[in-house]
Amino acid sequence: MRKTIALGIAAAFVSGGIAIAAQQGAAAKKLLVKSPPSGNKKIVYLSKNTTATVVGNPVADGATFTISLTAGGTQCVSLPSSGWTATPVGFKYKDAGLVNGPVKVALIKKTPSGNFLLKVIAKSGAITVAPGNPTATYGTNFAINSGDEYCASTGSAVPTKNDAKTFLVKNDTGNLCTTSCSSPSGAFVDASLTF
Repeated sequence: MRKTIALGIAAAFVSGGIAIAAQQGAAAKKLLVKSPPSGNKKIVYLSKNTTATVVGNPVADGATFTISLTAGGTQCVSLPSSGWTATPVGFKYKDAGLVNGPVKVALIKKTPSGNFLLKVIAKSGAITVAPGNPTATYGTNFAINSGDEYCASTGSAVPTKNDAKTFLVKNDTGNLCTTSCSSPSGAFVDASLTF
């Protein structure tokens, strides 16, 4: 019997006693990676849609953000539970002093009107990924520990900037998952699983 588990399913699956997070589409409304000569690198990732849901609790379990650029490298960043607070419609993360890593702010929420928003802003010399000059493909994975993964990847949009200093893409369509921080391998994973 063949069964397909598609994007947007807000449930965790258990296989052999191990919880497997669902993968939800979170295509990039904006993905910016800047690497200026000053060394003050910056990442801005924003996703907006009406289909994703918030599954998991980063206040209790923390979260991770993985970004992969080809060429340009892969970086996994931890957003520990100590930086998260609950809001009426989701969760927000704040680390103004960059004590826990390069992510300064993040948020994930689903409003009563049905709008899903995911945002990550990182600013620091500790950012190791860089634009590929040009960047051929990219992938992101925002994962709530003990919750779902939210995925973006290269889709149909053409980057508006794509050189050694700046990679910028807007309104993209890709929803494939790059491997999360806790995954066992570094390969890209299709966000639609077939059994």
